[in-house]
Amino acid sequence: MRYLATRTPLGLFGEMDRFFDRFHEVHPTRIGFDVDVAETKDSYVITGNLPGFAADDLDVKVEGNLLTIKAKVLEDVEKKNDDATWHYRERREGNMERSFVLPEKVDKNRVEAFIKNGVLLVTLNKTVESSPKSITVRSE
Repeated sequence: MRYLATRTPLGLFGEMDRFFDRFHEVHPTRIGFDVDVAETKDSYVITGNLPGFAADDLDVKVEGNLLTIKAKVLEDVEKKNDDATWHYRERREGNMERSFVLPEKVDKNRVEAFIKNGVLLVTLNKTVESSPKSITVRSE
C-alpha cells in the first residue's frame, strides 16, 4: 500500500531551495548567461546579457567551427571582513562560458564583438555566396 505525504506550501519552497543549493555545489564556478540568436540576410547575431562586464573581461574566440564566449566572474565584495557575518551569498568567482557550433556559411575572419551597457553583441557575417560555377568534365 502506498502512503501519501502531505506537504505545506512552505515545505515545497524548502525543497526547491535545497535543489538549487545542490546545483550550485556541483558546479560552483561554472555558470552560463542568457543569449538570443538571430539570423539576418547578411549575418547571424548573438546577443548576450553580461551586466557589469567590460570588454577586457571577455574572451571571444573562433576555433574551427566553434564560437566560444568566456567571461571571468570576480566577486567585488571583500571576502575577509571580520566585522561581518554572512547569512547568504550567491555571487561567486568563476567562469561564464557559452559555445556555439557555427554554420558553414560564416566568414570566420569577419566576426565582430561589441559590449555596451552589459549587453554583448556578436555579429557573425555570412560568406559571400558566389554564383554557381560550371565545372568542365574532361576525358582522358
